[in-house]
Parts: sequence; structure tokens; C-alpha cells
Amino acid sequence: MDLIALITIAVVLALVFLTGFIGIDRARIGWNRAAAEATMRRRQLQDVADRTEQLQRSIDELTETIAGRNEKCEALKRETEGLKRDLDGRELPFLYTAVPLASSDMYGPSWRFVARQPSLAGGAPAGHPAAQWEQGRPYLVGAVNQSEARSAMDRLLPRHRGFVIVAVGAIVGNAPTS
Repeated sequence: MDLIALITIAVVLALVFLTGFIGIDRARIGWNRAAAEATMRRRQLQDVADRTEQLQRSIDELTETIAGRNEKCEALKRETEGLKRDLDGRELPFLYTAVPLASSDMYGPSWRFVARQPSLAGGAPAGHPAAQWEQGRPYLVGAVNQSEARSAMDRLLPRHRGFVIVAVGAIVGNAPTS
């Protein structure tokens, strides 16, 4: 073999080794980059797992709190329903606290009435508002004249429902005293 062939083979072998070395170096760099990315992703997965665990603990605590509050809410709803039923059982069929105003002039003449309906008292104790229906409940009606005041009372407490309305008298000029 001649010298040129040997140099050519040496150059080719050097180029092969150099290419191999560069390939191996690039592979090592790629491997290190992939390993670093894998480590970063494992860390991120661990962070996500830790955060998920923390959130799950929070959810469990809040679930217990929500369950307790739901129970309180249900108990309050039951109590409210019971109070509503109790109130419905005690309420009278008409707005016994209403004061009908037949006139928009609050300083004009007023008329005093007493309304009775003994059947609404229904044996209520003396302090109960329903007991006032036995003796009569007083009403003050602002109106221009007694017939308008009487008409307002008749609309509020109609005779066909058993109410007896007695006119007591007139109070003229309801001007405020203060």
C-alpha cells in the first residue's frame, strides 16, 4: 500500500471517529437535556400531587363543614315550617291590625269604630289579640264623612262574614300634638 492510501484510510478513520465522537457527544447532551426535563416533570408531578393532596384535605374539611351547616339549615327549615304552621293555626282570617284609610288627608276628620266578631275569639286567653274580638276592637278611620268611613270598615270587615261594626263617634282635626 502506498502512502496516499494509508493517509486516506487514516483520514477516513479519523473522520469516522470524529463523527462518532460528535454523535456520542450530541447524544450525551440530548440525554442530559432529556434527563433534566424528566427530573423537572417529576418535580412538577410531585408538586401537582402535593397540591392535589392538600386540596383533597381542604375538600374533606369543607365537606364536613358544609354537611354540618346543611344539617343546621335543615333544622332551621323544619323549625320555620313548624313556626309557620303554629302561626297559621293562630292567625285570624282578616288583618286585625289594619287601620283602613278612606282619605289621603291624615289631618282631616277621623271616625272611631268598634268591630266585634265573637266567633273569632274562639276561647282565646285574655292577653291574646283574638280575645279582643269578643268585646270589640277599636279602629280609627280617616274619612271626609261618616258614611265613607263606614264604607271603608265594611270593605275591611264585611257584615256577611259576621262582623258587627258600631260607630262610636267622630274625632275632628287629627292634627299632630308635637
